[in-house]
Amino acid sequence: MSHPPLVSVALCTYNGARHLGEQVESLLAQDWPNLEVVAVDDASTDGTADILQTFAQRDPRLRVFRNDRNLGFLKNFERAFNLTRGAFIAPCDQDDRWQPQKISGLLAALGDHDLAYCDSAFMDEEGRPMGKKVSDLLNMYSGRDPVAFTFANAVSGHALLARRDLVEKACPFPEGCFHDWWLAFVAASGRGITFVPEVWVHYRQHAATVTDLSGTSPSRRRRPRLEATDQRIRWIGRLSEWPGPHQPYFMELHRAFLAWREAWFCPALVALLWQRRRSLYWIPRLHVLGRNTKILRMVLGLRTKRLLSPWRYRDPAPGVRA
Repeated sequence: MSHPPLVSVALCTYNGARHLGEQVESLLAQDWPNLEVVAVDDASTDGTADILQTFAQRDPRLRVFRNDRNLGFLKNFERAFNLTRGAFIAPCDQDDRWQPQKISGLLAALGDHDLAYCDSAFMDEEGRPMGKKVSDLLNMYSGRDPVAFTFANAVSGHALLARRDLVEKACPFPEGCFHDWWLAFVAASGRGITFVPEVWVHYRQHAATVTDLSGTSPSRRRRPRLEATDQRIRWIGRLSEWPGPHQPYFMELHRAFLAWREAWFCPALVALLWQRRRSLYWIPRLHVLGRNTKILRMVLGLRTKRLLSPWRYRDPAPGVRA
């Protein structure tokens, strides 16, 4: 390839000094010949910024920026994406480890798709393999059906490579969402997603992990059912605002969930879930019987569920209702 396109790695950091050096070394060791790493530090109070500056002095491919105040991971990723210059963008967390062929492999697989992603192997806080991959827990999605991302996401940010025009289309990110889940939804609504069944990322699990797919992080606490329900309804509301052939279904689903929240019984919601059940429940590893039972239980509106199980459906904190 005479003029390989520039690929940008968008590295977001916050108080990640312990594992950051290992990650940055793995980024600068990528075998793709035209690479930039854009690191945006979200007002860290440890030695993170100093580590980044040390690497930047040694390698001009690393550009470092620092926020004056903490923006939170979603806005920080948004800023990092805006600072990149490449035709392709790869989000990056501060504490994982990438294989040298990750970027080149995903580029080779991308084809005409908007987004490509690979498998990840879990490692513990000390970097020891945990003997488990993301694909052991989820069905890894390829295709062009955004309905698959209504209730679950298989596309981890640390494992994906996206076209720049996809990222620009997806930004700004809806408030309260995960950037990778939203990018996957927008990609599936466009030219689609392709999965590469290769482990090109070692995904560190520890107490500060934002998304704990492995279920091992001690800091993760199961949210109250009502809070989780409201978050799901807000998410479907965001999906219903995205234009495309699937928009009418998401709008109808959102209305049905809002009605379900105030109803004793809601057969209309069951009918909508049953209609697209294969897509809606494809990513989670559910048996057909378990999936169908899950759907049929939704005939009981939230009023009935609260009456039968008041301890499970406690009122959330003020301001979180849909």
